[in-house]
Amino acid sequence: MQVFSPVVKLMNLIFISFVFSSSLFCDTNPKLLAKLQPYVVSIKSRSIVAAYGDVSPSAGTGFIVDVKNGYIFSNAHVAAGNKVIPEYTATLSSGKEITLKLIYSDPAADIAVFQGDLKDIGLKDDLHLSCDPVHTGTNVLIIGKNENRHFSTQTGVVANPNEIEGHLPQHAMRISLNMQGGGSGSMVYDVSSGKVIGIIFASNMSTSAFALPITYGVDILKALKAGQEPKKFGLGAILGYCSLSDLIKYYNLSEDIAKDYAKKYPDSFFRMLKVQSILPDSPAEGILEVGDCVLEVDGNEIGPDLYKLDKIVNELGTSGKKAELLVVRYGEKIKLSIAPYNMNEHQVSRMVVFGGATFFEADDVMIRRSGLKGKNRVLITNARLGSSFIEKLPMFPGTNHALICVEKLGNYDIFTLDDVIKAIPTLIKNGRFTIAFRNYGIKIGYDEKVIFNQGRLLEEINVFEHDGSAEEFRFDKTSHDWTVNRIQ
Repeated sequence: MQVFSPVVKLMNLIFISFVFSSSLFCDTNPKLLAKLQPYVVSIKSRSIVAAYGDVSPSAGTGFIVDVKNGYIFSNAHVAAGNKVIPEYTATLSSGKEITLKLIYSDPAADIAVFQGDLKDIGLKDDLHLSCDPVHTGTNVLIIGKNENRHFSTQTGVVANPNEIEGHLPQHAMRISLNMQGGGSGSMVYDVSSGKVIGIIFASNMSTSAFALPITYGVDILKALKAGQEPKKFGLGAILGYCSLSDLIKYYNLSEDIAKDYAKKYPDSFFRMLKVQSILPDSPAEGILEVGDCVLEVDGNEIGPDLYKLDKIVNELGTSGKKAELLVVRYGEKIKLSIAPYNMNEHQVSRMVVFGGATFFEADDVMIRRSGLKGKNRVLITNARLGSSFIEKLPMFPGTNHALICVEKLGNYDIFTLDDVIKAIPTLIKNGRFTIAFRNYGIKIGYDEKVIFNQGRLLEEINVFEHDGSAEEFRFDKTSHDWTVNRIQ
C-alpha cells in the first residue's frame, strides 16, 4: 500500500487545487456583501460556573433570521448551555451593542437561538432559508466575524453534503475554504439560489469547515413562531458512516443491496449510516446493535441523510409514537420498534457549587464520553484551583478538569443533585467528610502509566469557610435566566 501513497497524495493535491480554483469563481459582488453584512452579529459572553469546559469569556458569530421577533441563529457551543452565563451581548454591524437572551439551545445539533431588540436596525426583510438538498460543488459565501473582527467573508465550495460531526451525531456538510477561528455561527450563503443553506460550527482551522444544514434551524424557528418550545426527540443511537465496501467485507451486506443503494444515492460517497455506539440506558439499548445499518424509518428511506432521520424521529416522538426502523444486521433485514425520548430533558439546567467543585447531573454528551450507566448521575468535571477537591480527585494532568461520578458524600448516597443539596448542610457543619466516586477519566500512576480503572474510589475532603458558600444555579425556561440560591 505504501507504494501508492505518492499517487494518493498527488491526487489529493489535484483535488484540493481544483476545489480552491473553483472557489475563485464564487460571486463576491460588493453589493451582495453590503446586503448581507447587516444581518451578521458578534456574540460575546462571560461564564460564571461551568458544568464542563472552561470558565472564561468567549465570542462567536450569529446572524439575524427574524427581524420582527428579534431571533438570531448561532451555535449551541457559543450559547454554552452547560455554563452559567449572566448576560450575552451582541455587537451589530453598525457597532451598536444590544443584550440578548438565550431562547433555545439544541441538545444534539450545534445550533442555538438568541433573541434581542432589533426594531431600530433598519432591516425590513428576513434572510431566505433554504430547505432544498445541498449538492457537491455548490459555491458559497461564509459571512461572519472571524477572530471576533468587525466583518469577514470567505468563498468556499461544498465538498461533501453528507458528513457527521460533533459531540452527538448531527448531519453536516463539509466546505473547502481557508478557515480561521472565531467564525462559529457564521451563515453559509448559496450564491446561485440567494439563500442561506447552513451554519458553520467547526473547522480544521486551515482548509475545511463544517456546517449544519439550515433546515435544523428552520424546524426550531417554526416552533418558536408558533409559541411553542422546540422539541428534540432521539433514539440514543450514535450514528456514523461506513463504506459499502467494508459493510460487504465485514458485515455481510449483500452486494445487491449495496449496488441498489449506491445507484439511489450517488452523493453518499459510497457510504451508509451505521450504528457506532449506543447511549447507556437509552431507548435504543437492547434493541439496536452496534453495526446495524439504518435503511428506513417509519417507511421512509433514509439514505445518507441523518437530518431526515432526525426529523422523522422528532416528529414521531412529539406525537407520542414509536419509530419503526428497518435495519440491516449482518446481511439480514430486521424490523425494530423504538420509543423516542425527549432530549431536551437531558440538558444541563441545574448546577451546585460546593467546596470549589461543580456538581451536575450528566447530560447525553457526558454520558457518551463516559459510558455512564445506572442510577448514579451526578458528575464533577470542574474544581477550582486551590480547593480540597482538586487536591484529592484524579484531575486530567495539568488541568482543573476531571470526569468522576459521585456515589457518596459522607454517609449520604448520591443519585441526583437533590441528594447533594440535602447532604451539604451536614457536610459544611462537619467540615470533613469522605467522597466515594468512580473515575471515568484517566489517572497517571506512579510509574507514569495511564490508569483507566473505574472501580469505586474513596478520598477525604476538607471544606473551609474560605472555599465560599454553597450555591444552586437553576435555568428558568420562562425567563431564560439563571437563578441562584444559597444552600444553608
